[in-house]
Amino acid sequence: MIEATGRFNTNLEKLGEILWAIALICLPITSFPLFASLTGAVVAPFSIVPIFILLVIWSIPLILRRGVLPRESIPLVLFTLVAIVSCAAAYFFFIPGFKGKTVFGQETRALFTLAVGLAFFLVTATWLSSGQRFTNSWKYITIGGFLSLLWTGFQAYFVLNHAQNYPSWLIEIQSWLAVISPAFSPRYGRVNGMTYEASWFAHQMVMLYLPLWLASSYYKTSAFKYRIFRLSIENICLALGLIAFFLSSPRIGLISLLLILAYLFIKINLLIHGKIVEFISSRQSRAKPDSIRSHPTVIRMLASAAIISLYIVILAGIFYFAIQRDYRLNMLVKEPPTLEEIVGVSTLDQNTLLSVSHRFIFLERMVYWLNGWNVFNQYPWLGVGLGNSGFFFPQLAPAMGWATYEIRNVLFYLTQLPNVKSFWFRLLAETGLVGFSVFITWLYVLYQSSRSTQKYRNPTVKTLAFTSQLALLAFIGEGFSIDSFAMPYFWVIAGVIAASGMIYRRERSMKSENQSLITMK
Repeated sequence: MIEATGRFNTNLEKLGEILWAIALICLPITSFPLFASLTGAVVAPFSIVPIFILLVIWSIPLILRRGVLPRESIPLVLFTLVAIVSCAAAYFFFIPGFKGKTVFGQETRALFTLAVGLAFFLVTATWLSSGQRFTNSWKYITIGGFLSLLWTGFQAYFVLNHAQNYPSWLIEIQSWLAVISPAFSPRYGRVNGMTYEASWFAHQMVMLYLPLWLASSYYKTSAFKYRIFRLSIENICLALGLIAFFLSSPRIGLISLLLILAYLFIKINLLIHGKIVEFISSRQSRAKPDSIRSHPTVIRMLASAAIISLYIVILAGIFYFAIQRDYRLNMLVKEPPTLEEIVGVSTLDQNTLLSVSHRFIFLERMVYWLNGWNVFNQYPWLGVGLGNSGFFFPQLAPAMGWATYEIRNVLFYLTQLPNVKSFWFRLLAETGLVGFSVFITWLYVLYQSSRSTQKYRNPTVKTLAFTSQLALLAFIGEGFSIDSFAMPYFWVIAGVIAASGMIYRRERSMKSENQSLITMK
């Protein structure tokens, strides 16, 4: 009996590893046509199938058997409860009808997307229970990212060289893997990988793949033993990933990347600054007594100035490349905002926000954001319930937006309700200040946990902890572009943080117990 149970557990783990590998390798596919047609939602990750199977056969039995969840999941549980309460409270509000949709239908659909995100988090947090599983996961993610880059390379070749003769077979193959946005056109010079549109490709790169490859390059670690001219697989993927990222002509994604680079540069700056000061000080200590020595403060200031100047040059080069790829960034340089506009934007004056967004051609996005903000102003504590902000679009969206083709199309022709197109504004509009505060608290807990886990001796866990920090920073910017709970990348990162935090605390506890036993002896 015991032997049969052991064999069953072994086979279950093997099956789980296969499902986990499929889930991580297929993460780039976030709008699988079959699932999109069944659910009616554009966000339809292929990985949800293996994740759901793992949830049923692994995560739920494990949680029920042990009765514990990672400490990092407590704020998430509270947020889920707040979301459910806000959905229930919505039935006591007056919610106007729109497009024949019902409150129950919208909330059911929104709660399902939240359940998708929770499934990714729970499976990741419970499956990653050893260093070997962390290493394998690192490999699977990199393999999936490399395959995505390989496909994007084919796209880039035709987009950059034969945009007018973009092959139909390439579009046909991509249509098997992803729903393609009607606005996609190779003539715009943007690649979109295996995703619905270019901004989704930039999102997956900046939320998962670039942070992982940056962290591994920073720590000089790799999930693979192979080297090409002393370069790891991650080093090569990082270079190719950055090229592909810029070829998608990101805008908000560029801000997210700059947040990552700023954080990374600060860490590198502190390291280099300390070494420069130490080098100069040691040279001066060996100098002759009558030679002129610089004051330590002067040395530190000069070293800081040199490093900051280097960073300014690098950032200027990135920005110069970006404005060559995006006409809106080019306009920002040629016609920068006036002082009056800067003051208006900083004080959240809606007329100024709409005027500036119209001038820089992102008026439609601003209309969506302001609609969410206006809903929040009317229902500030618990919001209007998940999925219900679209009901208020005709009443609360700025009137200026009605003059645009996209907004009129959303209002009169599309069957689904408009969304907020910003995770942050959606949280405020649909879960209120309570839900928004709990979610921000959860992000803070995740960040602090990832910082603690960086002290772990395992280089794989340490690398993934730093990856998580970079991804959380990117999520600040991406929250102004993506508003769906079903995008898997953030939830996988959150699960990695929870799992690594649990392992780190377990090891510290065991070490403390061993030290106590030694002391007693």
